Amino acid sequence: METPNLEQQQEKAFRTLATMLDYLGLDAMLKTEMRGQNVAIKISSEEAGRIIGRKGQTLENLQLLLNRMLFNGDKTFPKVILDIDGYTRGNLRSGERGSKRDKPSSERSSGMSEEQLQQQALDASKEVKRWGEPVVLKAMNSHDRRIIHITLENDPELETCSEGEGAMKKVIISLKK
Repeated sequence: METPNLEQQQEKAFRTLATMLDYLGLDAMLKTEMRGQNVAIKISSEEAGRIIGRKGQTLENLQLLLNRMLFNGDKTFPKVILDIDGYTRGNLRSGERGSKRDKPSSERSSGMSEEQLQQQALDASKEVKRWGEPVVLKAMNSHDRRIIHITLENDPELETCSEGEGAMKKVIISLKK
């Protein structure tokens, strides 16, 4: 009996976000899936930069509003994580509902295809060019970082670098000085 309720919750999250984006005048394709105990909504849009916003603030605020609206009506509603072309603000903080992955971070891969990584790089580059502020992508393995670097290496306005310790490092995309 829990499955239909979960499906109803996914559908409600989907409809609510679709309405919010429609009111904001943003076109996007949405797809829901479960990530552990959380509902993940994958967003694909030509306007990814506008939805993500400066330093991810728009996406973070959109996610916060969506969760507050859904949780206000149903205290058992799972946390909703928004993922736009691989860019997400869904990191769990202490005290938030949900479960973290069991694998140590050094064994994790992004689980993204090469095309998704390339799209993530292009979306982040648009954000950097629009706002002039560097974008820091989540920590990823060397293979995934290489795809990001190669995707943006011929852009004369941008530079990329990896930062961090160990196998998992973050990629920083910024304007050339």
